[in-house]
Amino acid sequence: MTDLRPFLDLALALAAEAGTDLLRRRPTAAARPESKRQRRELVTEADRAAEAIVVGGLLRAHPDHAVLAEEGVLTAPGGAARDAEWTWIVDPLDGTTNFVHGLPHFAVAVALAHRNVPVVGVVHAPALRETFYGARGLGAWRRDDSGDRPLRVSPTREVADALLATGFSYVRNEPGRDDNAGHVAAVLPHCRDLRRLGSAELDLCYVAAGVFDGYWELYLAPYDVAAGAVLVAEAGGRVSDWQDGDDWLFGDRVLASNGHLHGALRRLLGSGG
Repeated sequence: MTDLRPFLDLALALAAEAGTDLLRRRPTAAARPESKRQRRELVTEADRAAEAIVVGGLLRAHPDHAVLAEEGVLTAPGGAARDAEWTWIVDPLDGTTNFVHGLPHFAVAVALAHRNVPVVGVVHAPALRETFYGARGLGAWRRDDSGDRPLRVSPTREVADALLATGFSYVRNEPGRDDNAGHVAAVLPHCRDLRRLGSAELDLCYVAAGVFDGYWELYLAPYDVAAGAVLVAEAGGRVSDWQDGDDWLFGDRVLASNGHLHGALRRLLGSGG
């Protein structure tokens, strides 16, 4: 495997630059959100500006790499990115609804995948003043005002003792869509408690940090999960689809856990389908 440290350093620098710009634009951008495919899914000028910062920097440094970014700024979303050897996967503002409504729980997420396997991940939460980062073989880390500390998943072995997290798709009341309510009803009676914080990437980071013992969600895109999933794996946890397979990056269901709870959570989620 290529030395991943230079890629990680680049992702850290660009995520920090984009995060600074998000905070600067937040007062005006949050007041003028736009709807994307439907009313619940928002985008702002800050999303696009942050993506331009990250994607522009990536393409200058690595013009031969593909980029898959949520807003399609400078690059077309999707397409040939899945066929490239190296693909950067970028969510310039994960948690736009939180950003618009004044909640600080939002982040810039930058991942690098090698042949569709994420190997570098950075999730920078500027309003929270913390950054989660890591790469395959280099571990997972949390940076805040007190410095850098390694991440490790929790030792929890019983669902009854677990704090879990989930989320809800923007498209959830259309025919044939699973709104996740059945899965929540199946899991909630068995766990210590459940949280929904509105940023998939940060939810994954909190699994890596041992704050959450597990997390699941449906209908996510690669840029919602790629960076955080690297950190879960490097912190000793597990990421899979709901069939315990590897089709979670481009599939429609992701499950992350500390590893100990993976089987039990899969069974509970299956009972709520």
